[in-house]
Amino acid sequence: MVTIAGSGMGGYNFNNINLDFSKFDMIFCDKNYKTDLKNVIQDDFKPLKEAILKNLDKEILYIVSGSPTFFSGALLILNILKKENIAFKIIDNTSSLNYMLAYAGVALVKTGIITLHGKTTIDLESFLTKEYTFVVCDENTPKLLKEATSNLNDKDFNIILGQQLGYEDEKNVSVSLDNMLKNPPKMPFSLLIKRNFKTLPTISSEDSIEHENGMITKSYKRHLSLQNLDLQPNLVLWDIGAGSGSISIDAYKRYRVKTLLFEKNIKRSKMIKNSLCTHKILNSKLYTGEASELYKKEKSAPDRIFVGGGGVKVISELDYLYSRLADGGLMVANFVTLEHLNTAINVLKKADIEFNIKSISLTTYKTNLLMPEPQRVMFQIIVKKYNGKKDD
Repeated sequence: MVTIAGSGMGGYNFNNINLDFSKFDMIFCDKNYKTDLKNVIQDDFKPLKEAILKNLDKEILYIVSGSPTFFSGALLILNILKKENIAFKIIDNTSSLNYMLAYAGVALVKTGIITLHGKTTIDLESFLTKEYTFVVCDENTPKLLKEATSNLNDKDFNIILGQQLGYEDEKNVSVSLDNMLKNPPKMPFSLLIKRNFKTLPTISSEDSIEHENGMITKSYKRHLSLQNLDLQPNLVLWDIGAGSGSISIDAYKRYRVKTLLFEKNIKRSKMIKNSLCTHKILNSKLYTGEASELYKKEKSAPDRIFVGGGGVKVISELDYLYSRLADGGLMVANFVTLEHLNTAINVLKKADIEFNIKSISLTTYKTNLLMPEPQRVMFQIIVKKYNGKKDD
């Protein structure tokens, strides 16, 4: 029999666990716990997991600390126990999540949950998608959240800091990210973030995005481009020659991707920044300047690349952009002139990179007279990359 028990909040001890420890042959826990019990085995999770699985014929107690590694490890062990049809019992305890929700009077169904403990990226699928977001933190969390929310203002969200919950000097206080950066909270701590803004439609109207005349991807072409990019939550998208930024804006709103925009025109770049703020786009970075110079300095490996502009310099480097794609990545490039299309084809052929071409042309009609309104034909090159090799 395996019993999995939560240790509750507070220090690394067994004070909050209401069990008769003498009934267990072996007790496994994080090496940081302080205990005088003789039948306790303390270590990192991996060796503990192996030891537990080797002693399933005994009465075992596995104590889960607040460490995300150990919490996730409990789920792994549970899956094995279920698969092997081995009896187990789960004993819950007060968690920082339940404690903070009770303090704020918030229902769990209104709350998304993410962990940033030991992580360098934010799960955008769960971050600020509900009215509240509970965040498991480490020392780097305030910096990560500050970067992710650069397009939000102070009125867009509120934060409650739960610091050292279960300890004598625990705190539940309202804070700002700037305050936490200046005065780092004591570990362990968690955050409860309330979202104060409403999300806008996933396909943005043209008048909701600032743009110069003609410098925006029409909504139907935008929809097709996003569809062909085959986006999924948390992928990294490079938007090169961003123009109005409409592709990145709707890519985030619809698919929750991390976006990096490259735009050389200073005026258009300012418009993009305004629209990113208007549409509350999270985890987005805007580069202003010559794209062909800037993306060479960017260290991220893009899962998707969209080329909507950038001129001949960018088109002549489609082979380089292909090389920057992560394995399994995909690049979509839109063209409205045959000259640019032919240049792109020649660059890809010379590099022996396989591609597909689509032609997109739709006709709209004026309401009163049903007169056709001509639209420019758009050509779209689609390139896929799989394990560093060409893929059709």
